[in-house]
Amino acid sequence: MNILILGGGGREHAYAFSLVRSPSVHKVYVCPGNGGMKEICTCIPFTSNSELVSFSKSNVDLAVVGSSEFIARGTVDSLLIAGIPVLGPAADAGRIETSKAYATAFMVRHRIPSPLSQIVSNLKEAEEFIRQNQWVRVVKCDRFSFGSGVAITQNDDETLAAVKQFLKAHGPPLILQERLTGMECSYSILTDGNQWVSFSTSRDYKHAIDHEEGPTTGGMGSVSPCPGIVTDIEQRIRECVVEPTVSGLAADKLSYKGFLSLQLMLTTQGPRVVEFNARLGDPETQSILARFRGDLASLLMDCAQGRLDSTGSEVAFGKHRAVSVVLARKGYPNEESCDPKIENIDTIKNSTAFFSGADWLASEKRWRFKTFPKLDLEAILGCNPEFLLYL
Repeated sequence: MNILILGGGGREHAYAFSLVRSPSVHKVYVCPGNGGMKEICTCIPFTSNSELVSFSKSNVDLAVVGSSEFIARGTVDSLLIAGIPVLGPAADAGRIETSKAYATAFMVRHRIPSPLSQIVSNLKEAEEFIRQNQWVRVVKCDRFSFGSGVAITQNDDETLAAVKQFLKAHGPPLILQERLTGMECSYSILTDGNQWVSFSTSRDYKHAIDHEEGPTTGGMGSVSPCPGIVTDIEQRIRECVVEPTVSGLAADKLSYKGFLSLQLMLTTQGPRVVEFNARLGDPETQSILARFRGDLASLLMDCAQGRLDSTGSEVAFGKHRAVSVVLARKGYPNEESCDPKIENIDTIKNSTAFFSGADWLASEKRWRFKTFPKLDLEAILGCNPEFLLYL
């Protein structure tokens, strides 16, 4: 089969890397992709939903959603209307990620463990609620914000400042939440709306500097499976979080076929859902798919066509473990004035490099990236044969 992957980052490169190895795959397209993917797949530009549908009718058997941007802009809906199988939710079901307010109401409605929350629509409403509820220490904007729509605060003044900033930058509504403490992790599943299979656990590391210091980023690395999740904790996640989520989507008559990642905080009171990703996370995908064993393309097609034949089982990972590390440009995420470059990629051994924002500078015979390394690669790569680099 021919597969189209929607997105252009490290997650989509990891999808492509796994799918081209599936025995049932003939060709992989990525839209829009990036220069680092061109050796294994064909990158095509995105101009409009209608042009992408026209291309897919003649060339694509299955579309796989990587970036939620394609959910929000209605691309998935357009492909589904055209009769093209899609691994990823349509816009209505995708609101579980693209609208934090919708996700908050969904979790309350279906009794899914989550932080104490309040949705507010203006500054006056927010000020009054914060004054009466001093547990509010997290502010989130409603819409997709490329990792910039969450603020964790220390006091009421910081909380109100974040509210004002987000109302100006993103508009209403905003979500006010308590700050949970515990271990963060992700539990990922693949569901056709009725059945679901586990895609294991993972943990990402969001702070820019070692030892969980520095500003929050979209993710500086990940490990899968997540250390510390023992059998009884995983069983509780399945029973208290996954089952009511899948059942809730069905009860709300939402057609959800695809990956769903539940971002969790493991508190002393049990797992709590911090947010949903209507896809595998990034950079968690890089670690998760490095462990996968089997025909990924056939499994994804079965899911897209509503043919998953088991519930709660885990796909083939065995005892494999994987780690990914993001190599970020100097000063990331606040300062991006330098001209980054990475050379000698071909010397990296026992690892796989996934690219994001890559350009090949033919005249200089080197890659130019949004990122550049400042790590002892030889020491790192020698510690794990499943090690991944996300560039």
